Amino acid sequence: MKVLDLSCDVAGRFAAKLFAWGGAEVFRCADELAGDDSLSLYLDAGKQQVDPAQLPALLDACDLVFTSFDRGLYCGHAKALAVPEGKVHVTTSSYGSTGPYAKWRGGSLADWAAGGYLFITGDPAREPLSGPENMCGYAAGYTAAFGAEAALIDKLRSGRGRHLDISTMESMLLLHQSTFARTAAGELRRRTGRFTEVYPLTVLPCRDGHVSIGVVTDMEFDKLAIAIGRPELPLDPRFADKQARWDNREALDAVLGTFLMARDANAIVDHMQAHGVAFSKVTTPLDITDNPQLGHRGYWEQVPGGGVMPGDPLRCFHGFESPSRLREGLGVGLYPSKLAHPQPLPQAGGEQLPLAGIKVLDFTIFWAGPSTTRTLSDLGAEVVWVERPGSRPDTHIEPGAAAEPADVMQHLYATKVYRGKQSIMLDLERADDRKVAHALAREAHIVVENFRPGVADKLGIGPAELARINPALVYVSLSGWGADGPWAQWRSYGPSIEAASSIEGRTGYPAKDGSSEPLRLGHAFPDATGGLAGALAALRGLRQLLTSGQGGWYDISQLEVYAAMSGEGILEATRHGRGIERVGNGSRFGALQGVFPCFGEDQWIAIRLEDDADRASLAELIRIEPEELTDEAIAEYTRLHDKAQLAARLQAEGLQAFPALNAHELAADPHLAARDYFLQVTAGTHSYAMPGTPLVATPRMADASQPAPRPGADAHSIRSSLKVTS
Repeated sequence: MKVLDLSCDVAGRFAAKLFAWGGAEVFRCADELAGDDSLSLYLDAGKQQVDPAQLPALLDACDLVFTSFDRGLYCGHAKALAVPEGKVHVTTSSYGSTGPYAKWRGGSLADWAAGGYLFITGDPAREPLSGPENMCGYAAGYTAAFGAEAALIDKLRSGRGRHLDISTMESMLLLHQSTFARTAAGELRRRTGRFTEVYPLTVLPCRDGHVSIGVVTDMEFDKLAIAIGRPELPLDPRFADKQARWDNREALDAVLGTFLMARDANAIVDHMQAHGVAFSKVTTPLDITDNPQLGHRGYWEQVPGGGVMPGDPLRCFHGFESPSRLREGLGVGLYPSKLAHPQPLPQAGGEQLPLAGIKVLDFTIFWAGPSTTRTLSDLGAEVVWVERPGSRPDTHIEPGAAAEPADVMQHLYATKVYRGKQSIMLDLERADDRKVAHALAREAHIVVENFRPGVADKLGIGPAELARINPALVYVSLSGWGADGPWAQWRSYGPSIEAASSIEGRTGYPAKDGSSEPLRLGHAFPDATGGLAGALAALRGLRQLLTSGQGGWYDISQLEVYAAMSGEGILEATRHGRGIERVGNGSRFGALQGVFPCFGEDQWIAIRLEDDADRASLAELIRIEPEELTDEAIAEYTRLHDKAQLAARLQAEGLQAFPALNAHELAADPHLAARDYFLQVTAGTHSYAMPGTPLVATPRMADASQPAPRPGADAHSIRSSLKVTS
C-alpha cells in the first residue's frame, strides 16, 4: 500500500499517519517534513520524505492520495497536480469543497464553532469554551481514514476509484450523541460547566488535583455511598434518585468533598474502582505518561531528541492464524486456519455501496460500539444487531401518531444510532440462543462488541470461540481501557476516558488567582471517537481479509484512541515541559484568538488571527492601530454586530471567523443544506433534522436514510435463513 500525503491540515495529515501506523508506505514532500514543532514531529512521524520533483511519478504509483482544501483552493503541492481518475483521493477541509462556505477560511477554532461543540462547552455564565486546538482535526482525520479504507475496499472489489470530500464540520456534527434528538423535546443543549444530565457524573477536586466521577444509575450510587463509608446516603431523600441528586447537587458535592479532599487522586481511583465505581484521575499531558495501563500495553513511542508521543491505537491486532497472543491472554488453544470454510466475500460493482453483501454481527451496547456498526450499515453492510431481551424499549412512532416529546427524542436517538440494522433478541446465557449467535458468526465477515474484557468470552462470543467457528473473521473489541493490563477490568464512561486522556486536563478557562478548574467537553466525545476508530479497525481488517485471507482480532482501547488526539500536547510536555496549563480559548501556537460576544443574548463569534497580516486586517476594520488590538478592543467591536453577518464580513476580508452555532441554527444552516447533510426523520406528526453521513463522495458511498429496527423485528427472517446445528 502506497500513500501520497499532500495534505496541509491536521485532518489529512493525521489520516495519512494512521495509514503509516498500519504499515503503508506514506510519502510526503521534504519541504513539508522540515518542521521541528511538536505538531509536525507527531503528525509526520513514520512518513518517507521525497523531493517535489518526484510527485508526478508518485501520483501515478500510489493507491491513495490525501489533499487539503481551504478558501476555495487546493493547498500546498496539490495546487499544481491533478489526481488521476481511478485513484482513491481524499480531500480534507473545514467546510468541504462545495457549498456557501467552500471559499471561507477554515482552521482549528472555527472548527469548534462550526461543529457545534463550542456553543455547548464551558460555564453558562461565561463565554463558550473550545477544547484543545487541534482535536476537531483529529476527529476528521479518523473519519477521513475510515472513509479511505472503505473506498480502497470498493476499489479492490469493483475496480473503481473515488473522490471523498471530508469536512471537519460534518465530521464533528456526527459525533453529537443526543444534541439534535433533544431539540425535538424542546431541550436545546447549552453549556452546563462540569455538570452533565445526571449527577454525580462530574469532576471534583481532591487533595492533589481532580477526579472524574462516573455515577449514572441508582445501583452505582449505592456502591459509591458504601465506598465512602456513608451507606445511608441512598436513604436520604435529597439523594434517593436521579432527580433528587441533581436538585441537591451542591449538598452532594459537600458530602463527597469531605471524602475526596482528604485523599490523593490515585488512591481515590484505586479505592473506587475496587468498589466497582467508574473513577479516574484528571491527568495532564505530562503525568499521563506514568499511566500504568498505557505502559503495560506498550503505548508510547520515543521521539529522537527527547519526549514521547502516543502510539498506534490500532496496533493490537492478533491474527487468528498466529494466535499466540490469544493463547497467552485468554488461556485457549491454537486456531488452525482450516477449521472452517470462511464466508466468501461477494463480488461488488455497479451502483452498489462499498460494503454491499458484507455481513456484520453486532453485539454492541451504549454508544461507541453502536456508532461503529451504524457506520458500517451506512456503507452498505448487512448488520445483524443482537439485542439482550428487555434491554431497550420500543421507541418506534408511526408517522402521524401523537407522541410525547420524550418519546420523540428517543425515536430520533434510536434512528441515529441504530439505523439500517436488523434486530434479533438473544439471551446469550441460554445454550439455544448461543447456537444462533454462533450460526450468525459462521456467516459473518465482521464482529463488533464493546463489553468489558472477559464478558464476551463468558457469553461464548469472544474472539477465541468465534475464531474456531470462522477463522476468516474480523473481530473488533472496543473496551474502555483495553483487554489486558492493570486497568482492564476497571469501569469507564466517556468522561472517565476524557479525564484519563489528558484532554480534560487541557480544557478550561485560564487560571485566575492561581486556580483553574478542568472542564469536560460539552458532550460525550470519547465514546464517539471510539466509534470512529472501531469503524476504521473493521474496515482495515476487511481490506486485509480481501488481500491476505487472514482474519484476526482488534483489541482497541478507547483511552488509546482518545489520547492519540492529544499527541502534540503530550510531546510538547514531555519534550519541553510546556503546554500543561489551561489557556481557555487562547492558542499555544502564537495566534491571537478568542470567542467574543455579539449582539443579542448568548451570541458569540470565534475569531483567530494567525499572523501580523491578519492582525492588520482586523485592526483596519475596527479602525484602530494593530498594537491596540486586544481582546477587549475586539469584544467592544463584535458585541455591536450580528454573529452570522459579522462572520461573513470577516471571512470576506480573508480572516478565520465563525459564529458559535446552537443545534437549531445548525439544522437550518444554508451551507449544510446545500451539501444535503441533514436527514429529515419523521417522528409522529413532525419531521426533524438529524445528522447524516460525513462521507461525501463521487460516486456515492454511503446511505444514511434507513430507519432503525424495532426490538427483535427481524428475528423470524434471520432465524429462518440459518442452519442451526447441535
